Amino acid sequence: MKRSPPSKEDLLKEEYVTTLTYFLRDSSVYDCLSINNQVSVVDMTLSLFDTFKIFIDSHVDEVLFWNQEIANYDGVFTQTDLIKTVLKCYYNVLYEIPNIWATNNIAAIIEMENEDESYSPIKRTIYGRLTIDQFNQLLQDFKNISIKAWFNSVGENLHQNCLIKAELDENLNDVCQKFITENITRIIVIEKESKMVAGIIQQKDILSFLVKGFNQYFALKKQQNKITTTNHEQHELQMEYFKEEAQKLKQSLPADIPVYDLFYKLIYIYKRNTIAIVDKNNKYLGLIDRRDFLFILKYQMFDILASTAEKFLSLIKTEDSKYLAYYIRNKQQFTFNQTIKQVVENLLLSPRGSLVCLDNEQRLISIFQISDLFKIFVTDNENQEICGQ
Repeated sequence: MKRSPPSKEDLLKEEYVTTLTYFLRDSSVYDCLSINNQVSVVDMTLSLFDTFKIFIDSHVDEVLFWNQEIANYDGVFTQTDLIKTVLKCYYNVLYEIPNIWATNNIAAIIEMENEDESYSPIKRTIYGRLTIDQFNQLLQDFKNISIKAWFNSVGENLHQNCLIKAELDENLNDVCQKFITENITRIIVIEKESKMVAGIIQQKDILSFLVKGFNQYFALKKQQNKITTTNHEQHELQMEYFKEEAQKLKQSLPADIPVYDLFYKLIYIYKRNTIAIVDKNNKYLGLIDRRDFLFILKYQMFDILASTAEKFLSLIKTEDSKYLAYYIRNKQQFTFNQTIKQVVENLLLSPRGSLVCLDNEQRLISIFQISDLFKIFVTDNENQEICGQ
């Protein structure tokens, strides 16, 4: 049977992804590393409380650890680590489990936790709020336990072999591959000769660089007769051509789920940055992002962990409304009729780095975050390379 020739739209999509790939290969980490790139460094003896305060006050997504013994960076603590730590400490205090194991009770604690199989209250049906004594104990633990002591206690590694790195002269296409294969949103940038940290590159840095530089690159390749479509045509490529992949991304949770379970599932099960909250009729209510967890720490509202996602969503919407920038940058939705360029620009303007697509009845069709763009384009890129061999 004779195969029909590819449509103009299929050729446009293929050439768009190909041009994008060449652009990334021709660009280095140095080209898109932000001049305002901020690296926060802490000593591993810093308390959990003081580490949390850095996240709240400095609005950073991660901090690097400095090891005086080796005179170099020796680990990273991210927002994900922060959420895991608070959830674990909260659970331990609620159920009277010590947050730091003394030498003489390690075996007892291990046996206790093995009986539960998980420290998620998803497996426990009784929810309770912290008593005043438990609240004070939780704050005291945060202030007394160092980052190093905490990681040693839970048996997790915070040292250099956990760091995903890239060098300044590494091409961006290879860096994008690392983002996908390692399922991460940031990479530590190393200066080749000194082996010191030059900064941290995030997925949004690469997207911002694409928005600024892709036009000029495309025009240059057009002059060299290496592409056949026009700049206008490529920028008119709609999200419709990636609809099949995008519609698979519709993770949501019900409005009545406890906030503890919401963040537990976001981190451990969905492993995403953002989740949509829907009512009992599956209508969209709003987005909750990992960064929203800082609201709980900022105001020490640990009881909200036993409340519902709907109540928490209302609180963070009120908090967001205090800031003028929220209204200026409040991009939340996209449609499949929009161009890829429009969606990318709106993703960068979105306060939570995510956009949702809704039907006429406000039901969720798709939730699209920055990392999803990388997965779609890198997958298409790999498929084209395989077919071309």
